[in-house]
Parts: sequence; structure tokens; C-alpha cells
Amino acid sequence: MPKVVPEYKEEAKKKILSAGREVMSRKGYRATTMDDIAEYIGVSKAALYQYFSSKDELVIEIVKAYPEQIREKTMSMYPAATPLDAWIAVLDFYLENDAEQNALFFELLSMIPGNPEIAKSFSENMQLGLQKATQGVAEQQRLGLSCPGGDPRTIALAILSLFHGLRVLSLVGVERDELRERWIEIGKILLGETMASTERSGKRKKGERKQV
Repeated sequence: MPKVVPEYKEEAKKKILSAGREVMSRKGYRATTMDDIAEYIGVSKAALYQYFSSKDELVIEIVKAYPEQIREKTMSMYPAATPLDAWIAVLDFYLENDAEQNALFFELLSMIPGNPEIAKSFSENMQLGLQKATQGVAEQQRLGLSCPGGDPRTIALAILSLFHGLRVLSLVGVERDELRERWIEIGKILLGETMASTERSGKRKKGERKQV
């Protein structure tokens, strides 16, 4: 039997994870079977088991992969982006997801008490996200892009807490336009309204000069 090259295996795993997330978003974790995921991809169930021994193992990898996209999209903005721009990008990224994908996140979150592995994955994700956010806030403060008085970890924790709270509000029917508007206002308060306004004003003026 020919050997599977590592690059192909990695791409195959990503495809299965994406399919698993998509199917579970539609049907829910508990109603989804490995047969459903295999059918969605167009392969046999046996092919899935070459990469994941069970649905639970697949879910654990899905949980581990959750932070990667948000880190790639937002943390790469630090320290070049203004604090408010990075703040808005975090919410915009998840507002692009449909309600079913956000609902799946909370369904998996509800499994924490009965599944130590999922609990561990979520905990590691949260700790890493908090660490990265703290570093980003501290760097912006060092560069004078954000109000220097606040403790970086406290601000980072507030960001994460408020963010997940707004995701819940989105699921229960609060309009996304309002969520985005309130998110921006909260950012101005937390980061410093004067600082945020100055940054946005400077950004507009810079753009105007460029057009001349």
C-alpha cells in the first residue's frame, strides 16, 4: 500500500474538520454521526476512521481549531492596527458566521462537565487567547496607542467576557447592527474614548492626504 505523504494527510484532516463543523452546525453535535460526515465529504466512514477514532476525537480537534482563525485574523493586526480597529475586527469575524455555527460552539461548551478532554481543550484555548490578548493590549500601551492606566490582563479578560456575551445576545435575537454599534461604544469606553476618537480622526486625515 502506498504511503500517505504528511502534507496530504494534513489537508485531509482539515477537510474532515471543516466538514464535521459544517454538518454539526446544521444538525447539532448529538444528532450528527460519522456516517453523516462521511456522506457530506463523499468518502466511506472507514476513511474517516483513518484520521479520527471516534466522533469525540473529531470534536476535540474541532475545539482545538476554533482559535486559529480568529488569531490569524486579529492577532496579526497587533501592533499595527489601532486598538479600536482590532476590537471591531474580533466581532466582525464572528458576525460573519451564521447562527448555527455560533450555536454549535455553545453546544460543545455545554459538554465540558461530562467530557474532561473537551474541557481541557476549551481551557487551553481560553488561556492562550487570554495570553495573546494581554500581550496585544500591553504592546499597544507601550506604543502609546491605548490608554496606559489599565492593567493589560484585566482589559483582555473584559474583552473576552464581553465578546462571548455578545455572541449569546446574537443567538437570542438581538440585531447584529445594534450589537456592532454597542461593541464599538464599549470599546471606546474600555480603551479610552478620546484615544479612540483621535486615532480614527487621524486615520481619516491620512486617507484624505493620500487621495490628494
